[in-house]
Amino acid sequence: MRLNIVPGSSCIGNVEIHEASRVIELDAGHFKDSNKTGDGNGNPLGSKTGDGNVPFSHASLRAIESQLAIIVPCMNEELTILDGVLHGIPHECLIILVSNSNHCNFRNERALLSDFCHSTQRQGISIHQQDEGLAYAFRVAGMPELVVEKHMPQVKRQSVLRIRNGKGEAMMIGTAIAKLTKKQFVGFIDADNFVAGSVHEYCKAYAAGLHYATRYTDCSNTRTSSGIAYSASKPYAMVRIKWNSKPKVKDGKLVFEKSGRCSRVVNEWMNRLSNALGSDDIQSEVIQTANAGEHAMSLELAMKLRFATGYAVEPFQLIDMWEQFGTETDSYGVSYSTKDTAAPPRRKVQILQIETRNPHFHDISKGHEHIQRMQLQGLSTIYHSSLTPPALKDALWAFMTTDSTFDVQAFGAPEEARVYSPMKMMDFQAFRLALKAHADTVTVSGDAAFLF
Repeated sequence: MRLNIVPGSSCIGNVEIHEASRVIELDAGHFKDSNKTGDGNGNPLGSKTGDGNVPFSHASLRAIESQLAIIVPCMNEELTILDGVLHGIPHECLIILVSNSNHCNFRNERALLSDFCHSTQRQGISIHQQDEGLAYAFRVAGMPELVVEKHMPQVKRQSVLRIRNGKGEAMMIGTAIAKLTKKQFVGFIDADNFVAGSVHEYCKAYAAGLHYATRYTDCSNTRTSSGIAYSASKPYAMVRIKWNSKPKVKDGKLVFEKSGRCSRVVNEWMNRLSNALGSDDIQSEVIQTANAGEHAMSLELAMKLRFATGYAVEPFQLIDMWEQFGTETDSYGVSYSTKDTAAPPRRKVQILQIETRNPHFHDISKGHEHIQRMQLQGLSTIYHSSLTPPALKDALWAFMTTDSTFDVQAFGAPEEARVYSPMKMMDFQAFRLALKAHADTVTVSGDAAFLF
């Protein structure tokens, strides 16, 4: 793959969000990574000199993919569509299917993944979100807030443990399982993608972006304008996909719209918050992926982030990174004063946004209310952030109460998304043992030893 890396970025504390790069070649050809080959113009691979066209060898992508778990949250999607999604995921990636489907559909999904992994000689894991043993494993591992006790009069015990419903919760399940497999990166792919080729491109973009972010971005041991020190060690990394287009049929013609309805609104307000937090007077629109369902990150970063429930999960990632790494006080209230020369260096967070080539075809039958919920939950993360200046919060509230799109009360506040503790607090040995002993729906295709 070859990317056109754009030099511009926005820095808030230790969080650097790069302007959207573009895929300019799906396959950059066969070559070996070295300073001699570089970007094809005599510049070292990843150098910020030259024209910004950076090739990634097959070997460099495969090195990331072999350490990348692709998590597919699924809820009653058509089996033929899920089949295409699975076929689009590169062979070296571990597939983790987290289903919240009805039990009949889950059996078919599990069989589909098992058959696919058997025929292609690869590894995959499937699990049901409502597995009581899974809920018990999270509770004993130190994440009781993820679990609810449901009254079930038809069972002898009258009540059972369940993981809360939601996409964010499914992502947490997949990430925790990826941690058990000792993978270094996690990526997320929606199960309603109609085109296997776009799934494949997203995964390749994950690998290219993670390779670039962890090896070639500026990690020098310096201080930012706010005085926050960051370490020369490898940065935390995230890649967020910007769809090339979302085609829709209008008046009998296929129209390739460049952005979705939800993205336009949430991106605008996320950029307004970014500009309010930044030190530059220039008003930028660097954020183009506030609602990026397709994204990947280093597992270390995933362990530190707080996950939100529902459709707030992706925009809240940006908010949480600013709150944790963008201020002089970390998430535990520890201050890193510019006067304290003994303050420990803090690692930087590199966020790459990558615009892909394939159009994004997905299920659009969920209706206008679905878009409204996505918009409102995304904007709610901005409204309730401790970083949002009062004037911006007032402007956002005025927007939500005057726009008929949003069903909010004229007096009050939008509902705040449930946010969970970071998973680094979990006891993963206890999680592993409980999952092995009590989870009934876990199916491991391939070498089971790497999990248990």
